[in-house]
Amino acid sequence: QVYHGIIRCGGIGVITGIGNVLPSAVLHLFKLCNQAVEGDVDARRLAWELDVALSVLSSFDEGPDLVLYFKFLLTLLGENEYEYHFNPTDALSSSQKTFARDQLNIFLRWWDAWPGAHY
Repeated sequence: QVYHGIIRCGGIGVITGIGNVLPSAVLHLFKLCNQAVEGDVDARRLAWELDVALSVLSSFDEGPDLVLYFKFLLTLLGENEYEYHFNPTDALSSSQKTFARDQLNIFLRWWDAWPGAHY
């Protein structure tokens, strides 16, 4: 979505849900996309890799539980103030939590090993 918007559609800014959870990664993606627009072929490849790596986490933005997903991910990253909701009955199911936790861990391991994080 970020890659497509900036590189293919001429976007000049982004609004993402996952950017609230992983701001460094999304800001880096934004930077890489802008470098790609200027003709940096390595930045374009790296932007595509990062966009793909974020795709599952970014897809949480597409459903009615988006706030619950992002708040849950934030709590996994130590932001415990996001544990509570306006409606106490609002909650992800255990399978949704497991999926979100697994996807966050997959991304974080990838990010730590990805050489493009320092480009």
